[in-house]
Amino acid sequence: MQSKTPQMIKVQDLKIHYGEFVAVNNLSFSVKQGTIFGLIGPNGAGKTTTIKAMATLLEPTYGEILIGDTSVLHEPEKARRMLGYMPDFPPVYDDLRVEEFCDLFAQAYGQTKSQSKQKVEDALARTDLLDKRKEFCRSLSRGMKQRALLAKTIVHDPTIMLLDEPGANLDPKARIEMRNLLRELANDGKTILISSHVLTELQDLCDEIGMMKNGEMVVTGSIEEITRDRSSSRIIEIELIQPSARIEEIAVEWPTTSNLSPINNSSTLFEISHSGDKNDLSKFLSKLVEEKLEVVSFSTRKSKVEDLFMEIDSSNQEEAKES
Repeated sequence: MQSKTPQMIKVQDLKIHYGEFVAVNNLSFSVKQGTIFGLIGPNGAGKTTTIKAMATLLEPTYGEILIGDTSVLHEPEKARRMLGYMPDFPPVYDDLRVEEFCDLFAQAYGQTKSQSKQKVEDALARTDLLDKRKEFCRSLSRGMKQRALLAKTIVHDPTIMLLDEPGANLDPKARIEMRNLLRELANDGKTILISSHVLTELQDLCDEIGMMKNGEMVVTGSIEEITRDRSSSRIIEIELIQPSARIEEIAVEWPTTSNLSPINNSSTLFEISHSGDKNDLSKFLSKLVEEKLEVVSFSTRKSKVEDLFMEIDSSNQEEAKES
């Protein structure tokens, strides 16, 4: 029998109050070892507050946070040695060289001089900064500064990484490189929790996501699980060789399709909602072919994080109105 993958992050019944304002309310979730977990939600949802509590930077009003088997509340020093934390808009020490910047944090985490030297070397190699090691941090581009910040975050080889907006200020190429690096770290067994406003970043990066709103967790799971649990419909993309008004007539007549809309100017590419099963979907495609529509492609579109977020947000608004 295979051993169960251990839970490396466990947040239980977390409450965080600022005076009478409730920033986080009854929050519970967990993250398995080697998983990249995306924490998403609108501004004010409580994401950064939650991460700060996990990083031992603020004390919760109630609840528990476990890093492995270590309580963040009761053993913060032990928890910090296991954590790598990269806050939103963190400072880079302009007057230090890149290797000095990383060495400062390595020694802050209790590394000896000899240990620190090797740890810095490994962190710079991992983030592709070896050729920048002697440069002052102030001379780095925004993207390179972000790399330096990630290097200092991993310099003590943490088992768990908490990253708040790590893709900020990065160009598309640098975002891809950052994403690939995080995936490598997860493949090596590190557990990564990442918060980002750029939902497209999380689409291919995260194994699981958690959506927060008003300090509460609305839903957690993989994108596929959330889609399956919350919606019985799927989006189909249909491409034709030539435009045809008949596709609109068929879509209206077919009982399990709705919301046909063109997605290009030539009216040859469409998306349509379909609520039937796979057998019905096959029959719908056969109907298009029988009606002499020249179908180039017919495919189920992968659910997007943005789609799920908008669906869940709108459903919550409707529930609030009803109550």
